[in-house]
Amino acid sequence: MRPRTRVITVVAAAVLAAGATTALLLARPATSAPAASAPGTPSTAATPTAPASPAGTTPGGPVPPTPGGPAATTPGGPATRRPASTAPGGPAITRPGGPPTATPVGAAPLTAQGLTYVNRVWGDPKTELGVIVPVPNTWSMAKLSTFESRFTSPNQLWTLRLNGVLAKPQPRITSVAQQLAALKSTPGFQLISRTDGAGQATSPVFAGVTFQYTTLTYSYTDPARGTRLVLQRYVTIDNATSTGFELAASGRPQDLAALQTIATKATLGYVRLP
Repeated sequence: MRPRTRVITVVAAAVLAAGATTALLLARPATSAPAASAPGTPSTAATPTAPASPAGTTPGGPVPPTPGGPAATTPGGPATRRPASTAPGGPAITRPGGPPTATPVGAAPLTAQGLTYVNRVWGDPKTELGVIVPVPNTWSMAKLSTFESRFTSPNQLWTLRLNGVLAKPQPRITSVAQQLAALKSTPGFQLISRTDGAGQATSPVFAGVTFQYTTLTYSYTDPARGTRLVLQRYVTIDNATSTGFELAASGRPQDLAALQTIATKATLGYVRLP
């Protein structure tokens, strides 16, 4: 356990049991969105989930969702998981493709300037293990598994999915390679960029921590919504050997800049409890 995180160990169980509202006591929500980050894409998750991809409702989620897969859970309801495909001896690989939804495809592009954030917390109250992540404050939360949640905008156009504690972590380069191999069979898949980056943690709880990450930015064709864009990221903490967590932000091609900002905000604001 890192010395800096010991200060929250005593209250971790209470925070996780109380939910997102209590998380506000541990970290102050940001009032404005950070500068856009480098593009990125889907990663392999060790726990079953759905996509923004593998784990989210759209590409970019930990568990490979298939087009027309099950809908996300509603607040207070049981978690719904998408089917996952696993690589031999490896963790589940996410695939793009979520259930068709009637959304305002012609809506204006998402802008980072119009976003405000709130810290959301989830995990396992019994073990005090969990995560805190800043997300857009109007986005609804659906818990996909113990440590993975998806957040969706009111208009259903944009999502952020984050798997905060991977069950079977592996080297970042391995996770990225497996995800790219899995995406080749996705309808209309086109890799836009693959970038590596790093940044300092913004939460005082993780002061001094450095995150290293590989981001895949790609597009694919959704039968109901047309071209979708996913920014998926695999993150290691303080140059650890294995991937610490994985996330994916999804939307349309014109939403790229704002999705980059959201992904960076979640990456650098990530806190693992205890």
